[in-house]
Amino acid sequence: MVVSAGTITRRAVERTWMTASNAYADRIGSELKAMVEAPPGYKFVGADVDSQELWIASLLGDAYFTGEHGATALGWMTLQGKKSDGTDMHSHTARSAGISRDHAKVINYGRIYGAGLRFIQRLLKQYNPKLSDQETKRKAEHLFAVTKGEKGWYLNEVGEQLALDIGHPVPEEPLPRRKITKLLWQARESNYGASFSEIVETPPVWIGGSESHMFNCLEAIARCEEPKTPVLGARMTRALEPYWVDNQFMTSRVNWVVQSSAVDYLHIMLVCMRWLFTKYGISGRFCISIHDEVRYLVAEGDCHRAALALQITNLLTRAYFASRLGFKDLPQSVAFFSGVDIDQVLRKEPHMDCVTPSNPQGLMKGYSIKPGLTLDIHEIIKSTNGKLTKADAGCCEEAAESED
Repeated sequence: MVVSAGTITRRAVERTWMTASNAYADRIGSELKAMVEAPPGYKFVGADVDSQELWIASLLGDAYFTGEHGATALGWMTLQGKKSDGTDMHSHTARSAGISRDHAKVINYGRIYGAGLRFIQRLLKQYNPKLSDQETKRKAEHLFAVTKGEKGWYLNEVGEQLALDIGHPVPEEPLPRRKITKLLWQARESNYGASFSEIVETPPVWIGGSESHMFNCLEAIARCEEPKTPVLGARMTRALEPYWVDNQFMTSRVNWVVQSSAVDYLHIMLVCMRWLFTKYGISGRFCISIHDEVRYLVAEGDCHRAALALQITNLLTRAYFASRLGFKDLPQSVAFFSGVDIDQVLRKEPHMDCVTPSNPQGLMKGYSIKPGLTLDIHEIIKSTNGKLTKADAGCCEEAAESED
C-alpha cells in the first residue's frame, strides 16, 4: 500500500518497492527491483532528476541573495561545477575535509538538512577512524566555516547608536560574535554599558560561507508565521508552525522547505507528463516514483516520444520553479535530464547486470534481459526529429496540407 503523503515533507511511503535497495554484488536480494519486468510490447521509460534537492536549495539561496542564477558560491558550483574536473560541490567538500567524494556527498546533504557539528564529527570519525578526536573536531569546524559559515547579528537601533557614540563606523552587514564583543569592550572603556542581547537583532543569520545565503533563506521560510513552499504554496503541518513550537525543531523545519519543494517538483512533473501523453497520443502510463526518480510504462513504439516528453517536462518544471522565485531565465546546464532510460526492467542504470549473491548469473545470462538505453537530449531529438507527434501522423498532415 502506497501512502502518497506519508511523511511531514509529503513524500510517499511504501514498504517494499520504494525502500528496496539498488543491486550490490555483496548484498543478498538486492536484485529485487530488477525482477519487475515490463509486459511484452512495453518498456520502462524514466529518469532521475539530476541533483534535484541541491539545485532547489541553491536556487533558493540565489533568489535570497540577488535574484541571479549562480550568484552565490553554492549556486555557481551547482550550475558550473563538474565532477570530472573536481569543481562540483561534493569534490570541493571532499578536498576541504580530506575524505572521499562519496562520503562528502553524505555530509553535504546531511548539512543541507540541518545536521549539526556533532553529526559531522561522528561521520568524519566513521569515515576515517585513524583521526584523533581533536583532528576530527578541527576538520568539522573548518568544513562548517567554509560551507555553512558562522553566525552573525545585525545591530539594532541601540547598537547603531552605541557604535556612533564611541566613534565606531556603523556596519550595514551582520557582524560575527567576536566583532560585537570587541565593540562592547570599546563601549565599556568609554563608560557605555550594554549587554550583547541589548544591541543585536534576533534571530542571527549565517555569514562567510559558500552556503550561508541558502541557509538564511531556508530558515527565513521556516520562521514565517505560516510556512509555505515557495513554488506551489504547500503549507507545513500546523504542529510545527512557529506559533506552537517557537524556534524548536528547526532542523526538521529547514529539511521540510527543501524536501517539500522537491515534492512540488514531482507533482508538477506528473501533471505535465499526463498533459503531454494525452495531447500527443503517447501510449503510456505512470508506473512508480521513488523520490526524485520517475518511471513510466510505455508502448515500445512510443518510447522515444515519451523520452522527449520527459525532457520537455523537466524543462518546463525547472522554468516554473525559477519563475516562481523571480528569475526570468533558466541556465541550459539544468534544463534537461542528463539521460533518459529506456529499459525492460526496473534497475538503477540500464547497463547494470544486477549480479548479486542471490542472482549470480545476472540478468543477461539468467533471464536473457539485454541492457537498456540511456539517451541524452541530443540523441532524443535526433531519433524523434524534435517532435512529439507520431511520424506517420506528421506525414499524413503534411500530405493533406500539400493537397490543399
